[in-house]
Amino acid sequence: MQSLIKTLTVTAIALGLTACGGSNGGSKSSTSSSSSSVSSSSLSSMSLSSSSLSSLSSSSISSSSSSLASSSVAPTESTLSASSEAGFSVAEIKDCGLNISEPSSDDYYLIIGDYDTGTQNHTILDINGWNHTANGSMIEWTNLSNAASTYNFSSTTAANADCNNVDTLNMVLVKKIADWDHQHANGIEKAISTAGKKFGDVENLIVDLKINSDKTLIPTVTSLKDIYVPTYVNETTINNLESGKVNIGITLYDGFGTTVLSGTRIIELDQTALADKWIRVTIPIAELKFCSTTNYNCTTKTLANLSDTVIDGIRFVAETKSGLVLRNSISTWSSTTPETFKEVDLSIKKVEFQLK
Repeated sequence: MQSLIKTLTVTAIALGLTACGGSNGGSKSSTSSSSSSVSSSSLSSMSLSSSSLSSLSSSSISSSSSSLASSSVAPTESTLSASSEAGFSVAEIKDCGLNISEPSSDDYYLIIGDYDTGTQNHTILDINGWNHTANGSMIEWTNLSNAASTYNFSSTTAANADCNNVDTLNMVLVKKIADWDHQHANGIEKAISTAGKKFGDVENLIVDLKINSDKTLIPTVTSLKDIYVPTYVNETTINNLESGKVNIGITLYDGFGTTVLSGTRIIELDQTALADKWIRVTIPIAELKFCSTTNYNCTTKTLANLSDTVIDGIRFVAETKSGLVLRNSISTWSSTTPETFKEVDLSIKKVEFQLK
């Protein structure tokens, strides 16, 4: 405010000097009445009332206070614009884990998720898994990059420093590329039958996750061709099988009987662009591939067929792009066929249903 008054004072003095001929150097100043009149008018017009100054001061203070208040608002987790992929969408998460609260149970059903960041390293109930890499067969798992214990599943979450210490479920998932025996070398499952949610109740499946670059290892398409072409398969087989990206198979199923009703989606994520970033994957329930499976043979079904089927559980595994392995294309299989693996280091922050 003092600065404004000083500015006005200097301006008034300058106008006074102009009226007195101060800007004419050594020339003679004018003494006409008209000049005098203009000078008085100009000075008069530059005068500000105390009420105007008071109003300006209040306005400036109010504006500054509002700006300060706005800048001090705590950040809240949000998502950036989603990109549409084949059958799902992906959005990067900003301010992961900050000021998150559990949504209404009328609109969502939480399967895995920590909305109370004060609770850490808690056990997730009804979670199971497997790890075939610990079966003692050294030959089968020779080319894995880590010890077998690295691929164990755990029902215990850990506080994740990359997401405001929210609890996350962490695991390195493994998929064989050549042989179908133990092709899903490990995986995790969460039982949810007590929720009573049916396929027809669900609008979207939402998964918040992060691909950790630390232990993620995905063979390139070129490296696979170097190993398998032309001795075992041709280039087209490799191109149809793999794209050198992270693939995660997510399955909703109705149980473990002789015949299983299920819906599956294999999502593909580019680890070169998304590694070490928290992302939200949204899968419309209608985009799942529905099956009635007996002895590994899928009879195609529709969402309408499974609409009244209760979902007993959800499963996560690493996958190839097609969900197949090279053995599906090799007529005469030999145990000497070299094995390669996809290893996906994954942290899961949240899994939930968005209900209809």
